[in-house]
Amino acid sequence: MPFDFIPEERRLTQPEELLTYSYDATDHRGRPGLVLRPVSREEVVEIVKEAHETGTPIVPRGAGTSLSGGPVPADGAVVLDLTLMDRVREVREGDRLVTVEPGVVYAELNRHLEEYGLFFPPDPGSGSVCTIGGMVAANSSGIRAVKYGTTRDYVARLEVVLADGRVIETGTYARKSSSGYDLTGFFVGSEGTLGVFTEVTLRLLPKPTHYAAARLAFDGPGDAAEAVGRIIASGLEPAVLEFMDRNTLRTVEEYTGLGLPDAGGVLLIEMDGFDDGVEDSLKQAIELAGAGEVETATPREELWKARKAALPSLARRAPGLVLEDVTVPISRLPEMLQGIEEIAGEYGIAIATFGHAGDGNLHPTFLVEERDRNLEAALERLFSHALALGGTLSGEHGIGLEKKGYMDLEHRGSLELMKAIKRELDPGGILNPGKVF
Repeated sequence: MPFDFIPEERRLTQPEELLTYSYDATDHRGRPGLVLRPVSREEVVEIVKEAHETGTPIVPRGAGTSLSGGPVPADGAVVLDLTLMDRVREVREGDRLVTVEPGVVYAELNRHLEEYGLFFPPDPGSGSVCTIGGMVAANSSGIRAVKYGTTRDYVARLEVVLADGRVIETGTYARKSSSGYDLTGFFVGSEGTLGVFTEVTLRLLPKPTHYAAARLAFDGPGDAAEAVGRIIASGLEPAVLEFMDRNTLRTVEEYTGLGLPDAGGVLLIEMDGFDDGVEDSLKQAIELAGAGEVETATPREELWKARKAALPSLARRAPGLVLEDVTVPISRLPEMLQGIEEIAGEYGIAIATFGHAGDGNLHPTFLVEERDRNLEAALERLFSHALALGGTLSGEHGIGLEKKGYMDLEHRGSLELMKAIKRELDPGGILNPGKVF
């Protein structure tokens, strides 16, 4: 029996068990042949060695919350479920570092760090369940990226099992290094195609103690986008600066009854820090924005209910929706939003747009029942428009299966170098085959 060194209770073979590993948060599907649940680096090494020797494809997986199809297995592949490797190994309070196994859940990690007054800032929408290994694999981020950046900015060190079972360590515990190639950054965002993470060391920051937030309403989406540019150019540092268009607002209001404004666009802004100066910063941002309507609330969580309800509300309106993830320079946000409106009109598809406007990351959500040629043509237009504005195919979701057909639009000549690196590290093509390229 293959992989018989893994105990039976951590080997899943029944059809109903395998089914639960056949999908992520997209509409892509692939039925695995076996699911293995290792609990140590040593078990991961043995699994990868046997897969290498037998040519068996393996797919590393965390919580399966991906929006790219990244952890969806090739039919018959072995899924490597890493969620049992969920220990926080060490907190180096003085160095502001934490070392964890890949199955540690984001929200649980930050709860653990509260006693130290520290936190790991990236804040993905699936933060209550997603794992650190998955975040590193996709270079995830979320609403706080405008101030705090992405997962890549916090990965100090990795322990990686390569495709032949060798174990390497990359990075350093030191705050800086000019020693050799940046192999840590190289593996971040590789979506399980180059190695399996068995240990991750993350940089941490002091957790803010003061917050101030407001909701700003505008006549049109372009007005909101221009306000974003003014706020960022001023030198203010909002911790969160989110956008919701009219379609999103109306849908959220329909399903939640939160009393949202019927505006062309809304910005949700939050300042954080360590003293009452956050209130002054918020006032400055509001003045710069020039919004038609301003609302503040205490507790600030009341303002975030609408943003958190955006995707669930849109999913109720169109269960087959396609959530996209384009990112452009902040100065080009008005053009990107205008382009989305034009694409919606040209292809006759309702599009609701929300997202992390403070760092140029938008989530145009195509409200469709199923994928068809019309939708694919509209998506290609969307990606081409974002790239023409100096943007990228994905700001935080990754490529996976969802966007691999469009990679040549962005990378062209450098795509061949990526493929060459993949062949060098994984000549048998066993690590998460069919993804990215």
